[in-house]
Amino acid sequence: MIDDIITLIMKGISISKEKSKAPLSEKEIEYNNILKEINDIPKSKLNKCLKSAEKVAIKAGKYSLKYFGCPKSISKKGKTDLFTEVDLKNEKIIREYLLKCYPKFGFYGEESSASDSSEEKKFTWIVDPIDGTSNFVHGYPFYCVSIGLAYKGIPILGVVYAPLTNTVYKAHIKSKAYKNDKVIRVSSSSKLAESMIITGFYYNASVDDDFLHDRMVDFANMVKRSLALRRDGSAALDICMVAEGAADGFFEYGLSPWDICAGTVILKRAGGMVNNINMKEYNIFSKKQYIASNKKIHKEMIKVLE
Repeated sequence: MIDDIITLIMKGISISKEKSKAPLSEKEIEYNNILKEINDIPKSKLNKCLKSAEKVAIKAGKYSLKYFGCPKSISKKGKTDLFTEVDLKNEKIIREYLLKCYPKFGFYGEESSASDSSEEKKFTWIVDPIDGTSNFVHGYPFYCVSIGLAYKGIPILGVVYAPLTNTVYKAHIKSKAYKNDKVIRVSSSSKLAESMIITGFYYNASVDDDFLHDRMVDFANMVKRSLALRRDGSAALDICMVAEGAADGFFEYGLSPWDICAGTVILKRAGGMVNNINMKEYNIFSKKQYIASNKKIHKEMIKVLE
């Protein structure tokens, strides 16, 4: 009997080794090569980029404060997707400054998207000039400026500035995560039932009944399993709340790169984790379910959202 068990165990180990030696796909090889290139980026260069992003994020954020709750004009890109002249002005401020400092980088902003040349460049700034525009328009005190930097589509640096509290969150792949120059870490909560979770609803939720139904199922299931669930309306700031330990997890479907590029870096450098529903590395351009946590409750969150 014991011999049979040992035989089965050894057979399982042998199969496992064979699987581990399976050849990598072209995409996996390409991804690994990009990671090697990222690892070779000098820390001094990242520090310089972080300082530039922080400087212009604060400048744009302070400009936006003049119009908080009272923008001169409000427009719509869809039924509920608002933008103001402040969004446009902020993006112009950020774009002109960063491209002057880094003329060889691309730029991808929420209001202007990417130019054709940006797609060919290794480094690309990914910017949301006002994340939480609906909050900003109504005077609801939860919005920010989000500036991320990606290398061949992979986030490597992030700055999130909350003007109303004069708070800067920042990090790059070779630094710690900071809130106003103090190191931050994710929470130690190890049970979903004792955790505060944040979520959001993509704009499609108001016009796509099937999409709304699926999101409400996610919402209801998480309400049942967690201590508390919040919806604040700014994904970039939500992710930073998890990074500093004020919340334990965040999830949302349909997010754009400018919503999550900066926050993803900050959260990871604070000890957190970001995955898709399959526990794979999250592609910031995918618009699939984005799941972020302090690591300890990650598997529980995914189980609830499956």
